[in-house]
Amino acid sequence: MKRAGAVVNSPAVVEIALPDGTYITPPAYVPVDKTAQVLGSSASPVTVTGVTTGFREAFQLASGNTASSPATLFGGAYVLTQGCTTYGTVTLRYRGPDGVTMIGMVSKTAADSGGGTVVSFGGGAIVDVSLSGTAGCNVALSRVPQ
Repeated sequence: MKRAGAVVNSPAVVEIALPDGTYITPPAYVPVDKTAQVLGSSASPVTVTGVTTGFREAFQLASGNTASSPATLFGGAYVLTQGCTTYGTVTLRYRGPDGVTMIGMVSKTAADSGGGTVVSFGGGAIVDVSLSGTAGCNVALSRVPQ
């Protein structure tokens, strides 16, 4: 009798060189700030669980009906919340593979119900919002702590 199954191989050990000349071996994560500067010491890297647990990231993508400049995300699940005094269309956009074009991902034409819309992004995604026919709009994107 044959059984279906999968063979899981252990990942190869790969050392990663850090800017300060030290090395880490995954699974590890060296946290960086928004300018890509290493936070803390590379001599004691933080595990992925230690970094993502409770990690919060929030962006005000529009305030007072004025869209903010694009934001670069850490990656993961986010909640998009928005509220306007007058609705037209609020569109969450991400930067496309050409590095220039902003592509619409979610469009809202009414107030949020149930606390917002959950969206997911890969690390380094660049996002913004486009406002059309709106007044008094405020839009926020907040990372869901894992």
